[in-house]
Amino acid sequence: MNFNILGFGFVPTYVKGERGKYQLVVSDKSWKSIKQKLKTITRKTTPSTFDERIQRLNEVQRGWLEYFRIANIKCKLKELDSWVRNRLRYCIWHFWKNWSEAEITNTL
Repeated sequence: MNFNILGFGFVPTYVKGERGKYQLVVSDKSWKSIKQKLKTITRKTTPSTFDERIQRLNEVQRGWLEYFRIANIKCKLKELDSWVRNRLRYCIWHFWKNWSEAEITNTL
């Protein structure tokens, strides 16, 4: 019996000898929501500096983590962290390519 309330989901634990015990997890809808928010912040075409992106990421992540801190999310947070780092790396690469092209044309 799985059910969701206020962004949390309750799923049964699968430990031998324990019946009727549930663990608290984040619902799939909440995971999709945070991922979409992070995706809009780390979009490469958004005109903002790297420091502004990091500041907005910190605000969103801090609020989300404080709300869901009582749930079992450690494993999924590692996956989310690697995904965000990859997107930030892509933003840096995109900015570096555009910056070097503009720098070359200004020096000529």
